[in-house]
Amino acid sequence: MKLKVDMIRIFRLPSIVSTLLTVMLIFPAASKNTADGFIRDIGQKTISSLTDENISSEDRERLFREIFNRYFDVRLIARFSLGVHWRRASDAQREEYVTLFEKFVVKSYAARFSEYTGTGFKVGETKEIRGGDKLVASEIELPDGRVVPVHWRIRIKSTEQIVDVLIEGVSMAITQRDEFASIINQSGGSLDGLLIALRERIND
Repeated sequence: MKLKVDMIRIFRLPSIVSTLLTVMLIFPAASKNTADGFIRDIGQKTISSLTDENISSEDRERLFREIFNRYFDVRLIARFSLGVHWRRASDAQREEYVTLFEKFVVKSYAARFSEYTGTGFKVGETKEIRGGDKLVASEIELPDGRVVPVHWRIRIKSTEQIVDVLIEGVSMAITQRDEFASIINQSGGSLDGLLIALRERIND
């Protein structure tokens, strides 16, 4: 099935993205005045627990899911990733899509935590940007020694949550939106094609 083959190609992200998402999912939101110390302290503790070789895959996935849902605005990211197709979707399609999106992220990356040990994480400055969001600069040292600049966009609502990550200036939210749009276009513009593809990826 061509759609399934394309899905496998699209979702087989390079190792650099897997490593960055590993760090991304342990990054808790923090206030501007305490961002550096809070992120560094909590981040390193969480990396230690999620990359523990003795933790079971079930426990790692459970912890991954808890962190993702606690510190990221999952619904907002899922909605943005769907682009214009969100407005065209029925309520039932939207709810199924958000559920599948969350499962897709957890399924895709939870198992990879054990593969990335010794990754360095250096937090830089935090600044206010348009709309009241905060942008926190950081550098991540990959296992092969490369250093990658990463910026974390945090939005304040009732709590602070991460809404986007920019890797070397490239928005991961926009990248995901473009990938999903490609899948939908392959399905003749039908959102059902994306839902089917996500189910297949989750059930692999």
